[in-house]
Amino acid sequence: MPDTFVTAHDARMPSPHAAGLPAMPVRFAAVSRSGRARTPAAMFSFWLQLRGSAQVAAAEGSFVLRPGDWIALERGSMPEVQSDGGLTLGLMLTADVMHGALDSADRGLLVGRGTMPLHDRRIALRLWRQCAALPAEAGIAAVMRSLKPLLKHWQAAQEPFAEMIERCPGRSFHRKTRIFSRVQKARLFLEGNPQRMLRIEDLMELTRFSSWWLSKTFHAVYHETLQKASMRLRMQRARDLLRDSHLSITELAEACGFHDPCSFARQFKAWHGETASSWRACHQPAATAPGPGGDTRMTAS
Repeated sequence: MPDTFVTAHDARMPSPHAAGLPAMPVRFAAVSRSGRARTPAAMFSFWLQLRGSAQVAAAEGSFVLRPGDWIALERGSMPEVQSDGGLTLGLMLTADVMHGALDSADRGLLVGRGTMPLHDRRIALRLWRQCAALPAEAGIAAVMRSLKPLLKHWQAAQEPFAEMIERCPGRSFHRKTRIFSRVQKARLFLEGNPQRMLRIEDLMELTRFSSWWLSKTFHAVYHETLQKASMRLRMQRARDLLRDSHLSITELAEACGFHDPCSFARQFKAWHGETASSWRACHQPAATAPGPGGDTRMTAS
């Protein structure tokens, strides 16, 4: 398989007035070895990691995909997927194509992240191959028929979102879904930028919500405040760096968005009940030896 394989289907609606209508593109991408793929601005995208790992750089931030991980990103995110030697499957499509392939009552694919078990990944690969194998000149009906099983399968991977959608404000299901998609962007931004301090202005611009509305809705949906979610993710990044990097505590604090190492030390101990140095000593690989002066350094994993 080449490093990046992309096939596009530009099927047009069969209508006597279709001459002036724009094409409705669907693109399938398989990114492997050191290949990369980028999603056009007007397209929603869904990426599934089958093996190895990949880096995803999007408007919401940077993410790492490992086997079984998936990420769905709204149009405008323009993610670039860079393979680290594995295999990543991608589907890029417009909203018209997505909703045209599904039933009117379906919510479609939503923005977010999750994991997929091995059995479901194998099914996804089979369905993806069937879609990607369609000839470029396939009509709209063939494209829609082929896409529906794949979209439904990936939609099932997002079933945990259903309970969160119900907690969104709004009287109708579609209203709740639209609000959930916007709040999910804020959550993705926090997950994709754990090295940054929380700036509510960034999230307001991303979601088009007021500070009060965003804070209230985020807490209702996730049972967690924006501030707590941000700190939790920064502490998670701190643990990863303590375990997997050679950074000193001062360097690590800066990498987690703390300009004052003392502030980082207080927060880390408040969250974990022990100092960062103690946590590192307990979780470092067995082969790691103390550096000069007793400073514990970790070997790269």
